[in-house]
Amino acid sequence: MSGRTVNLGELAHIVGRRTGAHSPRGQHSLDPARRDDADNLMLLCASQHGEIDASGGLDVFTVDKLRRLKQEHEDRIRHLTGLGPDRATTVVRMVGRVHGREVELSRQTAATAVLAGDRFPLFLESYTRHGLEIDLRGVPGESSRAPRAASRAAAASRAHYRLAAGLVDEVIDQQLRPGLLRDAVRHVSVFGFARLPLLVYLGSRLDDSVPTDIYQRHRADESWAWRGSDGPPVEFTTRIDHDVPAGSEAVVVMNVSGAIGPQEVPAALSALRRYEIRPVAAPTCPDIMRDRECLQRFSAALRDFFARLEWEAKGLRRLHLLPAVPMSAAVALGRAHHPQVHPRLVVYERLAGVYVPTLEVS
Repeated sequence: MSGRTVNLGELAHIVGRRTGAHSPRGQHSLDPARRDDADNLMLLCASQHGEIDASGGLDVFTVDKLRRLKQEHEDRIRHLTGLGPDRATTVVRMVGRVHGREVELSRQTAATAVLAGDRFPLFLESYTRHGLEIDLRGVPGESSRAPRAASRAAAASRAHYRLAAGLVDEVIDQQLRPGLLRDAVRHVSVFGFARLPLLVYLGSRLDDSVPTDIYQRHRADESWAWRGSDGPPVEFTTRIDHDVPAGSEAVVVMNVSGAIGPQEVPAALSALRRYEIRPVAAPTCPDIMRDRECLQRFSAALRDFFARLEWEAKGLRRLHLLPAVPMSAAVALGRAHHPQVHPRLVVYERLAGVYVPTLEVS
């Protein structure tokens, strides 16, 4: 309130400076000659200093506890300051509602996951210090329940997706792209919790020339940090599920986090060649993307699939996509798709019990 810079930090002793009973934790066996060493000091504000030294809390703020807090903090700062400029990343967060629910995806949540991957989040001033946020929760239709009739549900969803895609375009074109052009963005970290067609669209708008990490929310612990693999890596394969001559259109069923049976494919698509992408020697499950390598192998399988289409189905113009995939995989799918080379994607969503087309990605 004075408008002046003043020192508010105080040096607090873990083991009290004196050996008497009135010196907090002072009767510890630490040599009195070492009690002013840096290893026995913490930098605290006055209120914190008073709290740890209060007689009523000495059984809580023990020597061991304070040493542990000091060590954890110093380890974290040493880790952060050891990350060079090349480890900076610009965070992109997209948050919506899925089946009427949303998750907590704050700046701090994203930062924690990024730091666990040996990068540090770069929240630029020009990006309001929060990175890039695409908040879909205010888009009309995001919160409402879909009508019961499939045709009405599809029409409502297509209108919603046009508005939501426009919001994605606005953030990418007005915030991310200028940062790329002035070389302020050299790496991107993507966090997405939204309906699958929009995640595919987000991935398609991300510049493939910029190194990008995509993060997945894990149901087991509700975290976003990638962890080391606890088993053999999951591989993915593509097969022709309905073998008819290739035409200008085809269907891709992605059975990764769940299973879509042939009977669920819309009747209008039943005569088309149909491909299936699924894990090898592993069951489909919601938490199949348990580590970063699994997502990388899925992305590699997508690139192989699109390359395969280039030589075996050159006349293909549209791919009808029925995805049962984790959210990170949906973003990876959008990034793997090349608009100048690959067929247009028509992304379907299950509404009112049937799969209907909702969003087209060129």
